[in-house]
Amino acid sequence: SIQLDAEQYIPFELTEVNLDYQVVGPSMTTADEPGMEVVLVAAKKDKIQNHTSVISLAGRSPEVVDIDAFALQNAFEANYDVHPDAVIALLNIGASLMNINIMKGGMPLFIRDVSVGGNQYTDILQKELQLNFQEAEDLKLGKTGGSEAEMVQPLLESITEMLVMEVQKTFDFFRETYPNETITRVLISGGTSHMLGLPEKVQETFRYPTEILNPFKSIAMGPKVDAAKATSLGPALAVAVGLALRGFDQ
Repeated sequence: SIQLDAEQYIPFELTEVNLDYQVVGPSMTTADEPGMEVVLVAAKKDKIQNHTSVISLAGRSPEVVDIDAFALQNAFEANYDVHPDAVIALLNIGASLMNINIMKGGMPLFIRDVSVGGNQYTDILQKELQLNFQEAEDLKLGKTGGSEAEMVQPLLESITEMLVMEVQKTFDFFRETYPNETITRVLISGGTSHMLGLPEKVQETFRYPTEILNPFKSIAMGPKVDAAKATSLGPALAVAVGLALRGFDQ
C-alpha cells in the first residue's frame, strides 16, 4: 500500500505528517516491467497548522493545502502552451527556498526544494561589508550605484554560482532518473528571479532557452488592478497565482 511504501521516502514518522498521493500515469522509467508513476506528498502536521492558523485568524477558512511546486505548475499551464513532448524546468527562487519542478506535458517528473534563495545574497553583503539588513537589500537590488555597486558584484556572483550549482545537481539527478528525457526550456520565477544576471547565468551554464515566468501573461486584469505594478511583481507572485487558480477547479 501507499502507506507502507511511503515510509522509505519520508524522513519522519507517518503519524507526524499529512500524506497524499496522485497516480499520474504509466511508469516512464521501467520499460520492461509495467508500473505507475505516483506523486507522493507529505507535509508535517505542525507546519500545516502554522499556515492554516494564520488564515483562520484572518477570518477565512482554509479549504485546500497545496505545495509550491504544484501551484507553480498551475500558473505556468494557465499562461503558456503545454506541449505534450516538451520537458520544462520551472525554478521558483524565493527569499529562503528554491522550488524546482521539471515537468513533461502536464505531468511533474521531478520535484525538489532547496534551502537557498535571495537571503543568501543579503547575508553575504551584510557580513562582508558590515551593512544592516536594509542597506544590504538596497545594494542587492541595485538601488545604489557607482563604485559601490561594482565592488559588490563579485560577492553577488559567488552566490549566483552556488545557486546554479544546486540547479546543476537537480538536473544531473533528473538525467540519471530519466535518461531519455531532455530539458527544452527553463522558466524562472520568485522574487530572486530579478537578480541581475541570474537568468543569463542559468542559460549560459545549461544552454537551455531561459526566461522569466509571467504568471499574468494570459490572465485578464480588472480595472482596479495596477497593471504595471502587477507585471513588475509578477514573477514573485507565481505561486500565489497558481494557488488562486485552484478556485477555478471547483
